Amino acid sequence: MTVFGVAGEDRHEYSKQESKHVRRRSRQLLIELVKPHIGRVVLTVVMVLLATGAAVAGPSIIAFGIDVALPSVIEDADWMPIWAAVIVYIVAAGCAAFLLYAYTVNTARISQAVLFSLRRRLFDHTQRLSMEFHEKYTSGRLVARQTSDLESIRDLLDQGLNELVRGVVFMAFTLVAMVLIDPMSGLVLVIALIPATLLTHWFYKRSTKLFRETRTTSARMIQYFVETMTGIRAVQAFRNEKINEDEFAERVDDYRDANLRTINIFGIYEPGIVAIGAVSVASVVFVGALRAAEGDLAIGVLLAAMLYARNFFQPIQGIGMFFNGYQSA
Repeated sequence: MTVFGVAGEDRHEYSKQESKHVRRRSRQLLIELVKPHIGRVVLTVVMVLLATGAAVAGPSIIAFGIDVALPSVIEDADWMPIWAAVIVYIVAAGCAAFLLYAYTVNTARISQAVLFSLRRRLFDHTQRLSMEFHEKYTSGRLVARQTSDLESIRDLLDQGLNELVRGVVFMAFTLVAMVLIDPMSGLVLVIALIPATLLTHWFYKRSTKLFRETRTTSARMIQYFVETMTGIRAVQAFRNEKINEDEFAERVDDYRDANLRTINIFGIYEPGIVAIGAVSVASVVFVGALRAAEGDLAIGVLLAAMLYARNFFQPIQGIGMFFNGYQSA
């Protein structure tokens, strides 16, 4: 069974086949909206790759400064390596900042163009629908689609995609850099990535149902509010204020409860990711310290490995926020 049009929009749970159909339909719509801006999208991808590469180079430059440049100053009074490390670090940081600025501006322009197309598309489509449809589908629901639903999509395009792209690229570059400077520390990160992936997968599956429930209860609340205010003269004429107040309070309670359930899974996911990241950093430092004590690992490389391990898990929380926006949208 598949879901077409507005059929099943009040249901909280879909079958596996229905969920796949809805996700595939949403992705097709997103591709259609982004296709006219494909050139700008490619430019944005290049920007984020370059910016991430410049940002990830920082700990490696620090390792070079400690292990190579600093001994040159102490032993040979040669300041060239240390000045080279400082200049390269500043240039890399400046390039990363500029490219991230350009990337952010470009993605904002793309998202606004997509939203503009989507709003016009929704408005034109609504006008083309038959009188029979509008007699069954209330104005309150249409307002909910044009407001809360489009706001969820706006949040996804403005912030969610940025977090996903930057997070995934940053993690990939960090892992590669970690393996290149010290394969043993890179192995520790790969092992730590397993529980983090399992936790993120659990969060994704659980949040699918909860965000659909939040969207449904939000639409019901907005629908009832708009329809009550539109017909306020009839409500006051028939003294239905108390009845409407009780019904609206019930819908507000449903919306609040749905949001609380969503917040609860964030209360499990985010601390779990933080804990996995802390254990990973501690493992990298512990194993690296033992190897450094035996002379198998340079101090600068140990510091760089610790910085990479600490930075590696930071984007995962951003990816979790992307799932938040993605499920809502």
